[in-house]
Amino acid sequence: MLLEILLVCFLAAIISIDVRTIGGTMLSRPLIVGPLVGLIMGDVGTGFIVAVLVELLWIGLVPIGAYLPVESLPITTVTVALATHLKDTAGNMPQMTLIIFALMVAVPLGYIGRWLETHIRNMNSNMSKKLIKKAGEGRFGFISLAQYSNICVTFLKNFLLCFIPVWFGHDIFSKIANSMPAQVKEGVLYSSWLIPALGFAVVMKIFLVARHVKIFLLSYSLSIAVFFAQKIIR
Repeated sequence: MLLEILLVCFLAAIISIDVRTIGGTMLSRPLIVGPLVGLIMGDVGTGFIVAVLVELLWIGLVPIGAYLPVESLPITTVTVALATHLKDTAGNMPQMTLIIFALMVAVPLGYIGRWLETHIRNMNSNMSKKLIKKAGEGRFGFISLAQYSNICVTFLKNFLLCFIPVWFGHDIFSKIANSMPAQVKEGVLYSSWLIPALGFAVVMKIFLVARHVKIFLLSYSLSIAVFFAQKIIR
């Protein structure tokens, strides 16, 4: 268990620095991170489901200019890791219930990551003034040192953001999941149908495809009808 968590957190931390070292490769997007984490944890299917949910919810938040969106990488990583762990420790709860519960736990990490990134960038801004002075003195080695230091800080930030809640919280969250009343578990399961709808609404708002609203509402209503029909048949 510990080795898997360390590998997952190390992978997430490595991927998190791609923007600073390579460029905008999009390796840190949920659609890439989710399946990779699921592969390490032994459940690629859960990784894909989480990736699609997170991608839909935050697809409209693009880091343009100085704007910092919610960091989806720790959300995706922790959600997949917790959901796969809860499958073995949370009894016979449906997969989607476990995924939504893990997502609810992991969402605050995206905002914590953004808050930390804001302070890191402020630190970089203050450091740049000192580097200009060092460069004027011909001491260019400080520039490389500052760059590598920043990469290490980014790596450490994302590693800890993923490691702490998974390693120190997996037993706590397992107990919480097992102690939830049946009505709460059922409500969490129903929310798994609402979250994709919210994500599609975000996508439709971005691309302004108003002519597809009726088709979307019809298909979503049919999916809900099929869901309840299956429950009645069972």
